[in-house]
Amino acid sequence: MARILRTADLHELFNNPASIDSLIATIEESLRAYNQGTILNQSALQTPLPDGKRAIRAVAATLPGTGSGLRLQSLGGPAKDGHFNVLFSAETGDFLALVAGAKLNVWRTGAPAGVACRYLARPQTKTLGLLGSGRQARGQLLAICRALPSLERVYVYSPTEEHRTSFAREMSSWLHPDVEPVATARAAIGGADIVDVATSSRSPVFDADWISPSALVISITSGQLPPELVMRSRVFVSSREELSSFRPPREPYTSMTAVGNWSAAKIAGELGEVILGKVPGRKSANEVVLFELLGMPAWDVAATAWAYRWAIAHNAGTAFSLV
Repeated sequence: MARILRTADLHELFNNPASIDSLIATIEESLRAYNQGTILNQSALQTPLPDGKRAIRAVAATLPGTGSGLRLQSLGGPAKDGHFNVLFSAETGDFLALVAGAKLNVWRTGAPAGVACRYLARPQTKTLGLLGSGRQARGQLLAICRALPSLERVYVYSPTEEHRTSFAREMSSWLHPDVEPVATARAAIGGADIVDVATSSRSPVFDADWISPSALVISITSGQLPPELVMRSRVFVSSREELSSFRPPREPYTSMTAVGNWSAAKIAGELGEVILGKVPGRKSANEVVLFELLGMPAWDVAATAWAYRWAIAHNAGTAFSLV
């Protein structure tokens, strides 16, 4: 019998920072599977609503041994009620679960950052500069802290002092190491070993020359990176196909391509290729490595299956039948 998993049903899972460790491993395996060609399908469909401002988006994938599923989301609609995931058995096609997706998406987007840090950051990384203090910033910080035990200092900046201060207080009580709020973006990322850009801006939020020449930079949203940084970085993506087909177009890559400053040929590799040893991550300790974290439908299925397995083990959720 299928289960409904509300956000409240998964509270214990999301309240335990160590829970993300197994999701990081699951996302890493999905990246490995993608580059081995064993993911059967990844697709997306977007249907506009009559007002021209909103749309319904559906992404789907099948991961043998994990599951098959959909993420359904109302774009421009309510974040809580307009976002849910559906999971089916990859072997039988049986309907397994309907899962609240808003908070799950934060963890699903955070976990790949943890994978990237393990493979692209310098050994014994100690400092993280985080730009942003919203929901996605929480997932990024959680995954990076769990992936890198060597981390000693975290600095966070967002334009509103109250937001960055409360974020730092909350995260410091939940994670190790302590998180320190700072008054400028430069104070957060200048000289940091890792820079994670998780703001809501759609325009560059820092200057390229603030970045340490040996940093790993992680970007989760279009438009936040200065083109000058892209030009001098060794660029990795989760998927070349996702970058080329991303809607709306991913910036600054689209604009740089239009003026002849960029092409897909300049991508150093996909993260899965690094995991499989097909492409080296860093060629030297003194180079900026940039990971463009583009969402993949396979991650939605992997994260939904992860939450479902936990719910079964802990008897969480409500069983139901449509018959």
